[in-house]
Amino acid sequence: VVEHLRRVMTFDPYLFPWNHDRRTLDVEFHRIQAAARFKDEKGEEQSIYLPCREKHEHTDACHRYGFHDLRRAFATRNESLSVNDLQGLMRHKSYQTTQRYINMTNRLREAVDSIKVPDVFAARVAN
Repeated sequence: VVEHLRRVMTFDPYLFPWNHDRRTLDVEFHRIQAAARFKDEKGEEQSIYLPCREKHEHTDACHRYGFHDLRRAFATRNESLSVNDLQGLMRHKSYQTTQRYINMTNRLREAVDSIKVPDVFAARVAN
């Protein structure tokens, strides 16, 4: 994937260029997401919908990833890259934009590392 991205030389204003009516982009993206499935640890098929913590009447839209969620996930999963490499792959014109992604990742990691889990629960997870 990285090699493919390095070969892409154009700087389209969008991460995923879309040559059709802009209004159809979300429809198609959500259709693809709804079709995507994975098997959980029990071997049962699951969708990739997000859990919804809000107390409201749920719709399909509140459980879907958006395009920017993909960008954040990409930046987080590739945090070991240099800032310059990550900036190039994400096609940010500004170093500060890439730095915001990195700072958010660092803040989240620090928050996760500071979570206190009682020993009894930690032992269950380890086994």
